[in-house]
Amino acid sequence: MGATEILLPAQRRQIIFEIIKENYTARSSQLSEQLKVSEMTIRRDLAELERQGMVKRTHGGAVFHHERMTDKFKYQSSKEVNPEEKEKIARKAVELIQPHDVIFISEGTTPSLLLSHVDPGLPFTVFTNNHGIAIEIGNTPVSAELIFLGGVYNPVTYSTSGSYALEMIDRINANKVFLGVDAFSLRMGLTTRNPEFAAIDRAMIRHTTGQVIAMSDHTKFGLVAALEVAKAREIDVLVTNFKMSQSFYNDLESLGIEVVLA
Repeated sequence: MGATEILLPAQRRQIIFEIIKENYTARSSQLSEQLKVSEMTIRRDLAELERQGMVKRTHGGAVFHHERMTDKFKYQSSKEVNPEEKEKIARKAVELIQPHDVIFISEGTTPSLLLSHVDPGLPFTVFTNNHGIAIEIGNTPVSAELIFLGGVYNPVTYSTSGSYALEMIDRINANKVFLGVDAFSLRMGLTTRNPEFAAIDRAMIRHTTGQVIAMSDHTKFGLVAALEVAKAREIDVLVTNFKMSQSFYNDLESLGIEVVLA
């Protein structure tokens, strides 16, 4: 008899939770093999963990479930969270920008770093409501034509929003959009607590003919906020530093999401 077979149910569930927390996701078949119990037992364990709000069951397994996101985005405080990871993600994401692209860049601290890492001689056009970009690039020379969307400026988020910004977006056809991420889950997609962000980001997606690119560090996975920005299947590329398990990668791939690791 293996050691895992004599675990109490509560002990086994704690092990299952730690596995899912570390890998974000896990398959029932993998857990069954690893813990040497039946898949039926694993499914009962996952049902109990879901009842406790610790995981969310999916077809064939479960994903890690954070608490629902309640705080709204604040530029300065967000900038202090995982700064090195955000820099790496931004440096990797700029590789997706091609000469003469017309791109949207959303609000957020990670997207604001994009132009700080772009080739100074690369010609392309940026439309953005993210005024943090001006702060981050400082005196850095860039060949990009940088156009800020009008609207009501929010000094807490360093961004503009409202009807003027939406009217400008309605007249633009971009071929790529780079989105900051407040919260991401396989089931609920990209979500946010900021209604102004949701409206702007959804408009940018509608007026993008090519790739929808999400930029997210590992802390955003599993979070769910009140307002939908995009369903998971609407995302074409996910740029992240998260070294995910094969099963999570497969889940993203099944949704048509290309994963780019920074």
